[in-house]
Amino acid sequence: PTSPLTLADRASAIGLLACWADFRQEERASWERYDRITAENLFKRYGVSDTLYNELVEPLLHVLPMAPGYDVSAAAALSCFHVFALQSRGAFDVRWCRGGISERIFSPWQ
Repeated sequence: PTSPLTLADRASAIGLLACWADFRQEERASWERYDRITAENLFKRYGVSDTLYNELVEPLLHVLPMAPGYDVSAAAALSCFHVFALQSRGAFDVRWCRGGISERIFSPWQ
């Protein structure tokens, strides 16, 4: 299976390592600091490519904190990604639909 994410797109997330290291789930000051910025601004500020954001980050934000990146704080996004993606790796596996969602999922039911 091919991915729309190039190696450069994937590497663009490296800038976020500083945020992962800095954000402390249990510390109020950390939440206050990251609540001041939207998730979208954080990911863009730290160099996440548009393709990586659109293909992976944005869909995850719609599912995990259930809000678009411009409407959720960076603290909420980092917390969700930490819990669901890092602590529960076996229970969280992204799969890409091969083909259009309508044709692959909904049309067979009609």
